[in-house]
Amino acid sequence: MPSFQFLRPVPTAFALLLCLAGCQTTGETAAQSAEKAASSGATGTATGVGEASKPKTAGADAHVVRFSPEEFVGYSPERLLPILGAPDFVRRDGTAQIWQYRATNCVLDLFLYKNGNETHVKHAEIRPRVPGVESVDACYSRMRQERKGKPAG
Repeated sequence: MPSFQFLRPVPTAFALLLCLAGCQTTGETAAQSAEKAASSGATGTATGVGEASKPKTAGADAHVVRFSPEEFVGYSPERLLPILGAPDFVRRDGTAQIWQYRATNCVLDLFLYKNGNETHVKHAEIRPRVPGVESVDACYSRMRQERKGKPAG
């Protein structure tokens, strides 16, 4: 009887290809998928820095502004305050300042440095408070909306 051991790798390779095909992604994180599923039918994706997505459901007011670390780079405190209001926490360390803005599900840190008589943002970071609850972009959008028009200190 002939030996068919040379055919054993074929089913194994086929099974591996099927597994890899199941791992194909759509470009969104699990948190974004969960957020879409939890929303009441209003879905969309942000297309660029500061651009709001268009909801697929007519009449929905939902939009998401994507966070970009470069968005605030170069901003002075005078330019930041009308946009975000007074920070919830400020840490000073030499010529550096960290301005922290806290929302329910995320924290925005702005790193400002003094150069001569001027202080400007050199770096910005946003992070979730509890991973997976809400995307940082959605949290950032809500933070911006809630802080819009608040007094600057």
